Amino acid sequence: MEHVFEAARLFFERSSDEKRRFAMPGQLEGWRDLGAEYSDDPERPDLNEAFGLVARNRSRTADLGWIDDNPLHAALRRAMDVLTPKVDALFADLKANLAPSGDDLVASEWSYLQVNYYRPSRESRDLLQDAHEDGHLLTVLAADQPGLELEIDGAFRPAPRDPNALVVMPGSILTAMTGGRIAPLRHRVRRDAGIASRISMMFFVNPSLEEPPEAWLPDAAGRRADIREAAIAASTAFGLPALDRAASLDAGAPS
Repeated sequence: MEHVFEAARLFFERSSDEKRRFAMPGQLEGWRDLGAEYSDDPERPDLNEAFGLVARNRSRTADLGWIDDNPLHAALRRAMDVLTPKVDALFADLKANLAPSGDDLVASEWSYLQVNYYRPSRESRDLLQDAHEDGHLLTVLAADQPGLELEIDGAFRPAPRDPNALVVMPGSILTAMTGGRIAPLRHRVRRDAGIASRISMMFFVNPSLEEPPEAWLPDAAGRRADIREAAIAASTAFGLPALDRAASLDAGAPS
């Protein structure tokens, strides 16, 4: 994580023209400027820049020279290699406890890493990101500064901070997989005016859209969710293109 944070700090302090070399409008890949997405209200955009790396695009972005030209891209590739087997092991434990005969669940190639870069001291809003859930199976998160708040028992509380630990937040697709047994975790990011910059890294874990798993458990009405449909629908909630297009360079050429 330290390598990711250091590479991110250097990348986001580049000029907008330099960062724009790694922008892909309409994709989850590469750089997005401040206000490109929102958490709850389109009139209140998230107050952070972002950089994304999609698992299924790794060979394509390598062909573009991004590994050599962008240390952040290289650091995220290494982080993805570390995090993916840990997420898969967590899913294996969940399956063993909830649905031993169900489909296997893994961090598919439709998953992606994203780094958010905030400048809290430059903003005036109390919340840099409004309350939301991420709309994935899981979000695995690390941050270099405080600000993350989790909704627990109806109240928002600062997330525990441990430089050697990750925060794992279930999303609404895991809720669909488990028939409502595991609820999504709502969270938000509060501004601390005394912090010049804040970096967070999120591993947004998604199911395969090509071979989606069957929901492990039915909901209260006895229905099993269509996981592919749920994942695509959830991905459009934040002002970004749908996952089936935004996570595939096949759907659009880089800028």
